[in-house]
Amino acid sequence: MINDVSFGPIQQVAYIVADLDQSILMWNQAMGIGPFAVARNVQPLEGSVYRGEESHGITINLGFAYIGNIQLELIQPCDEQPSIYREALNAGHTALHHYGFLVEDYETAYQDALNAGYQAIVDAGQKGWARMAYMELQSMPGLISEIIEWNDNTRPYFDGVKDMLSAADSKQLIHEFSL
Repeated sequence: MINDVSFGPIQQVAYIVADLDQSILMWNQAMGIGPFAVARNVQPLEGSVYRGEESHGITINLGFAYIGNIQLELIQPCDEQPSIYREALNAGHTALHHYGFLVEDYETAYQDALNAGYQAIVDAGQKGWARMAYMELQSMPGLISEIIEWNDNTRPYFDGVKDMLSAADSKQLIHEFSL
């Protein structure tokens, strides 16, 4: 529980990286983490709002692995478009970026976060399909929580990546897939 807000257990930890393939190799060599599911040239968050402005055309590379039941997400910005990812990389922040939470009652979690002093940096998704937001706690700059609406549209995404990796050849470090 952070500042009277409970999003539930952490489901994901995410890092911003300058080079996805190099970072995957480093995580594997240093921590034995892998295999990784990799999606390249992804354009997420289309039509999202980033720091009050509509955001378009962001391209990123993503790498996913599991540390127990926690999803590790590595995010490499691939362009210079303004985004929460480019902002972190430009600031030299290539460490822990955010914690991810899957919430069943998205609207309540979002409002509770605002009431507890979080500020929405990114709002994305569509009501009735799937929504997500990056929220920063104002009393602790740099503490970013991603709340993701957990529903029939987001479950297959998270479960699919986990299932793919559990069935993947562990001798092959990178398994490419498309989002």
